[in-house]
Amino acid sequence: MNPRLVLYNPRAVFYTMPLALVAIASALDRADVDVLIIDGRLEADPVRAVVDAAKDAVCVGVTVLTGAPIHDALAVSRAVKAAHPDCPVIWGGWHPSLFADECLREPAVNVVVSGQGEEAFRDIVRRLMNGERLHGVMSRSLKDLNAFPAHDYSLIPVERYFALKGARQI
Repeated sequence: MNPRLVLYNPRAVFYTMPLALVAIASALDRADVDVLIIDGRLEADPVRAVVDAAKDAVCVGVTVLTGAPIHDALAVSRAVKAAHPDCPVIWGGWHPSLFADECLREPAVNVVVSGQGEEAFRDIVRRLMNGERLHGVMSRSLKDLNAFPAHDYSLIPVERYFALKGARQI
């Protein structure tokens, strides 16, 4: 069995698919790591789901938008740290990209990824799996989206999003 990586999409009032997490997961070498995407909008108890999944995980990655989703991201991140203090919590997405320093002031957040996360997050995961320090993981310049692997939609329940949204659209 491969090491597990948990990716979390905080609760929000809309039912769009967590495409950023699908992109991040699709860029990882899944022959080396198992990826579990948990969407707070689809879970009755997202805090419990993430905390349970985080046991013995390489890390928990959280995508964070500015606004209401921050409250859920904080609650989940803090719960993970309370239950599994050694589990690295990594924030990425629009909010950490714009406010990295502020996000790193939160004790439950160990690492922030700014900008496109596919390569940086893959480097972070590799280093964590090899017991290496994260010092030196650098921001990368923007890459053409076509340079990344195709999205693996088998990671999420696509039909459930269509039903909740009331439309078959991505």
